[in-house]
Amino acid sequence: MFRTRLLSGIVLVIAALALIITGGQVLLFGLMAVSCIGLFELYRVFHMERSLLGVIGYAGAVVYYLDLGFPFLPDFEMFALGYLILLMAAYVLAFPKYRVEQVFAGFIGVFYVAVMLSCVYQVRMLPAGSYIVWLVFLCSWGCDTCAYCVGVLI
Repeated sequence: MFRTRLLSGIVLVIAALALIITGGQVLLFGLMAVSCIGLFELYRVFHMERSLLGVIGYAGAVVYYLDLGFPFLPDFEMFALGYLILLMAAYVLAFPKYRVEQVFAGFIGVFYVAVMLSCVYQVRMLPAGSYIVWLVFLCSWGCDTCAYCVGVLI
C-alpha cells in the first residue's frame, strides 16, 4: 500500500511540476482535465457519471475554466445560477429518473472539485505566484502525509 502511494505521489509531483512551472494556458487546461477526471470519480459514487446530470456537470466545469482563462461571463453569480437552472431543468424534465441527492452532488461537485482546484491557477497567475503556488502543494502534501502516518500508527 505504501509503495503504491509513494509511486503515484512521485508521478503526480512530476506532472504538477511540469504544469505549474509552465503556467498559463497549459496549467489552465491541465487543471480543467484534472477537474473533469475528479468530477467523473465523484459522480461515479452517485451513479451519475454518464447521465445527463454528469454531462451538465462536466460542461459546467469546462465553461468555468474557459471563463477563467478567457473571461466572457460578466460575473460568477451568472455562472452559478445558469448552472443551477440547467441542473434543475434536467431534474424536472426527467423527473423520476434522478434523485435529489444526485442533483445536489452535481451542483456541489463543480464547486468542490473544479472551482477549488482552479485556485491553483489563480494563485499561479498572481505577480509572485510562481513562488507562492508551491505553498499550496507543500501544505497539502504535508497534511496528507502526516494524516496517513497517524492513521497507520493508530
